[in-house]
Amino acid sequence: MRNLFTLFKSIITGLATGIGICIPLGPAGIESIKRTISEDFFEGFKVSLGAISADMAYLLIINLGLSELFLKNSRTEGLFWVGSGLLLFMFTFISNNTSEKNLLNSSNISVHPFPTGFMITFLNPLTPSLWLALTGTVISVWRNTGSLFLFSFILSILCGMICWFALLNFLAARGIKKLTPDMTNKTSSLLKYVLLITGIAFMIFGIYKLFC
Repeated sequence: MRNLFTLFKSIITGLATGIGICIPLGPAGIESIKRTISEDFFEGFKVSLGAISADMAYLLIINLGLSELFLKNSRTEGLFWVGSGLLLFMFTFISNNTSEKNLLNSSNISVHPFPTGFMITFLNPLTPSLWLALTGTVISVWRNTGSLFLFSFILSILCGMICWFALLNFLAARGIKKLTPDMTNKTSSLLKYVLLITGIAFMIFGIYKLFC
């Protein structure tokens, strides 16, 4: 009976953790909403699935003992921030230009949403920091309770993240119906500029870490 209660607790805690991780709207979340607004729910949700896959990749990498890759020194960290900001800036710019060409040419060629979401999240320097913090705290607690409860907790985190992003993109898709085409274009453009500014901020912070 006690094990059943612990299992239930791991599931509820995992769901809450997964949702809590996703509530702060990061670059991938913004990109997924932009895709939903400019295209449809499924395109935006694919970006979210790519982002979730990147999170799970970092969780695996860090728990395999490779956390020192992100903790070497301030110069390594600075280079990671600069490179991530540059690539995020480039991905956003390329994605926007390709979307505009598709609207003009009715072409099906585009930057694929899943790898876009994966790369935006994987290259975000905040992602490994988040999973390093979680690995040293809540994940460590559940690891000590046993493999079954740890697996249930991590699987519940995954389910919580998927449910949250599904809801987020659903609400964004529903909101499109209440927007005029002009308002939709303005909203999409605003989200694009937020991503571009985020990429620039990453680069500036990385340069600061390199020389300070």
